[in-house]
Amino acid sequence: MSSISPQPPAAGYSTVVRATRRGDFCSLVLALPEQFPMPRPGQFILVSCVPELARPGRAGQGDSERHYDEILFGIPPDRTLLMRPMSIFDYSGTPASGASITLLFKVIGRGTFLLSRAEVGQRLRVLGPLGNGFSSGGWRKVLLVAGGIGISGLFFLAKALVARSIPTLVVLGVNSKRNSPLPLAQTEVVPAHHWAMPETIEPLNLVVSRLFDIFVPSVVASLYPGDDGAFCGSAVELVEQLFRANPTYARQTTLVACGPVAMLASLADVARHWRVMEYLVLMEERMACGVGSCLGCAVPVREPAGEAKSALVGYRLVCKQGPVMDGHSIVWKQAQ
Repeated sequence: MSSISPQPPAAGYSTVVRATRRGDFCSLVLALPEQFPMPRPGQFILVSCVPELARPGRAGQGDSERHYDEILFGIPPDRTLLMRPMSIFDYSGTPASGASITLLFKVIGRGTFLLSRAEVGQRLRVLGPLGNGFSSGGWRKVLLVAGGIGISGLFFLAKALVARSIPTLVVLGVNSKRNSPLPLAQTEVVPAHHWAMPETIEPLNLVVSRLFDIFVPSVVASLYPGDDGAFCGSAVELVEQLFRANPTYARQTTLVACGPVAMLASLADVARHWRVMEYLVLMEERMACGVGSCLGCAVPVREPAGEAKSALVGYRLVCKQGPVMDGHSIVWKQAQ
């Protein structure tokens, strides 16, 4: 949340202190090494897929030449060699007194599958914090839009904004309440917020809960028509409806989003139409190094106009110039 340059990343081993699995979603709480700097909302880490375990095949044992990934899980080692980039869902404590981070992710491939099998007490290699985080100077109203597992990169920010009493509303888009990355619970207590709800939605009575240790005003957009208490439609449609119901808010609002590229691109159109004060996106891209060497996470952006007064298309690295980026500058058609 500060404009101060982040400290250099640190590498080390973290210990799994809690592991929770809900369907395809997994939450891990990792105790960080002492030298790990305090992250800023929006930054990420690289984490190994396989815990540090006693290697089988020691002296006097068989399979001495086989990689322990393959022995333990039946997975070829070349598919899990690289660490995976993960958003920091939450951070607690301090480097001096002991800190931990929470990761929330969806199991979609070999790497995340293996990571979801990590058990309490096992150690994982970590590198971070990486990338540039959010700087909230001058924010008046904030609308956070998370598409599915995109909430993993925005809750840390929501927590910091609420702590600073910056009016914040979270929109969580899901296919259905059952297929949500977080448990959802209805409440009769309407959380304080500053937005008029569209006529097409019930009172704000469905909040993201249980994994939250603070009460964040939240509303859910569900594509499943039978989900009571949720807006029936996409997160983008709900944002459009919110601006229609609050036409004077757009120029006071910072719109922040994380989720599928198609959602981010559509929100850019909404933000442009309503002349939103600022549109920021937390980009998620595949990457190998996380420090700008492999160039695997480059996205096309419009560079400021030069003497020719026509914007040029350049490239920026999500791992170094991001993951927080200006949503208006990204060339979304090419990024898809």
